[in-house]
Parts: sequence; C-alpha cells; structure tokens
Amino acid sequence: MATLKDVAEKAGVSTATVSYALNNRKGKVSDEVAARIRAIAREMNYQPNMMAKALRSSRSNLIGVVVEDIATFQGSCLVKGINQYAGEHGYHLVLYDLGLMDKIGSNYSRIFEFQEEVQDTMNIFRSAGAGGMIFAATHDRDVTGLIRNDRPVVYAYGYSKNENDYMVGYDNYHISCEVVKQMVAKGHRRIGLISGTVDSMPTYQRLMGYQTALMEAGIRLDTELITSGNWSVVSGQEACRKLLELKEPPTAIFSMNDWMALGAMKELKRSGLRVPENVEIVGFDDTDVGDVSDPGLTSVQVPLVEIGRKAAELAIGLMEKKNIEEKKYELPCRLIVRESFTGTG
Repeated sequence: MATLKDVAEKAGVSTATVSYALNNRKGKVSDEVAARIRAIAREMNYQPNMMAKALRSSRSNLIGVVVEDIATFQGSCLVKGINQYAGEHGYHLVLYDLGLMDKIGSNYSRIFEFQEEVQDTMNIFRSAGAGGMIFAATHDRDVTGLIRNDRPVVYAYGYSKNENDYMVGYDNYHISCEVVKQMVAKGHRRIGLISGTVDSMPTYQRLMGYQTALMEAGIRLDTELITSGNWSVVSGQEACRKLLELKEPPTAIFSMNDWMALGAMKELKRSGLRVPENVEIVGFDDTDVGDVSDPGLTSVQVPLVEIGRKAAELAIGLMEKKNIEEKKYELPCRLIVRESFTGTG
C-alpha cells in the first residue's frame, strides 16, 4: 500500500505539502497543486491511517458520530449536515448507527435501555483517536446523562438538562406562535390543536406558542380545542374526531406533526369536510407527507441539515479548544406553504 512519502515523491513535493492537500488546509497549497496531489493519491490508492495520525498528533481530525437511526429522515439529514461541515473543514467522521426504530419504535424514552451500547461505541471512538463526539437523535427529547466522556460531546436534535452539555436544537415556541398568529390573521377564532405526548418538551413549547398567540389576539383559551395524540396517523384521526364532535368545531387545526395532520385530514374527508375550504390545517416537520397528500400539507420545516452543521461546528470548535461560551443553540424554523393553509405571508 502506498505511503504518504510515496505520494510525495511521485508528486515531486514534500510530505508536508501532501498532508496539507489531503486535509484541505486552505492557504497552505494552491488549488491546482492540491487537486494534482489528490489525483495521484487516488491513483496510488493511498489510504491514510487515521488512528495512527491521531495518536501522533495532539490535533485529531476524527469526529465520532452516533446516530439513533440513519434510516429516518431526521437521522439522515443530521448526518448529512455533520458530514458537510466536517468535510469543508478537513475533518472526517466515524459513524455508528443504533438502528433504534426497529427496536423501540416511537417509545423514544427507551433510548436509555441502550446506554451501554452508546457508551461502548463512544469508548471505541475514543480509542480510535476521535477528538470529539456527536450524538444525533431521531426525536428531540431529554437525553440527560446518556453519555459519559472525557472528550467533547455535542447533542444534535436531542437535548440535555445538564448546564455543561453542548446541544443544538430548534425553536419550537416562536414558529408555533407564528403559525397560530397567521391563522388568526385569516379570521380564524376556533383553532384546534392536536398535541403530541404530554411528556415531550417540544409538545410543551409548541403549546406555549399556541397559547401566546391566542392571548395576544385577545382570544380566550378553550381547552376543549386542545386534543392529544401519540404522533401516529391513527391518533391524529381520533383527535380530529373529538374536535369535530364539539358544539362549535374548529375552522383551523394546528397539528404537532405531519402524521397526526394526515390522520386529521382523513377524518375531515370522512366527515364530508373539505381542506382548506371548510377547515384549514398545518402540520409540523415538513416530511414527504406534505408533497404527496391531497391537498398538499402546509407544514413547519425543521432545519435538520443546519442542526447537523452547527453540531459539527461546535464539536470542531471544542476539539480545537476554542472559547465557546454559549452551550445551547436553537435554530429558527420556517413554514412551508402548500394548499392546506396558504398563510398570510
């Protein structure tokens, strides 16, 4: 197998120049020379020994990433963002997929049943020379105390109550407030809410946004208009049925995820009501459901790729011993408008 020295000799440059080129060290080598060196390295099938490199140097360019389930849209988008930012800054990922969806389904609190597996993986990353770790969740819930490590750890999408932990999430409160404000602006006064499970922090934050928007509009909070589900289509359909049984049913519904919104749309259709003519509806997460449902589902888009990128930025900053004072980041969401609710712009 070709060595760094072999590549340098064939390229007619120093081993340091080869290292700069292969690690994307900007300003150390011209783009033309770097491209030529990388081409020679590929031609010679040069494979760097990342573990040996980390052990030789006080600066590791390996980031260990544990993802709860890369098959989910959350997991794949988070890893995409992490990989993007890491690659742009000369860092590489070591990835482990827990594959949790087949193991625990939507019972997200069971992550702690796999704490030993997570910890063992983090230890392997550490032994391999990873200078920092990222835990990429598939549901934004409490993972306090899940990981013990002497290397920097950043939680992406999940959150920790430990004030010393670094985490990157998104702003549930303000976008929920904005959605309901837009419904009020369109003349709605009976706005139904299909919430998620009550033990979820995102549920609480989105509920606070809903209540704030109504309060600021001078609309009395009617608890009969608040129903809950377990994030599934069936629970959304059942919650919508309860809302339609009210003496004064809602003319708009805000659902805390897309699957429950899809269930609500099914129930509205079953009841002979049309979306958006009779009832307008907004979901949350902006999954593929929004594009394929009829009518198209307006939904809140969570910046998953950006969360991954920010988590990588934090991890790299910690690995490079930069002074990072802020530990909790909440990135803004945006409303993706489709036919089910056109919004007010």
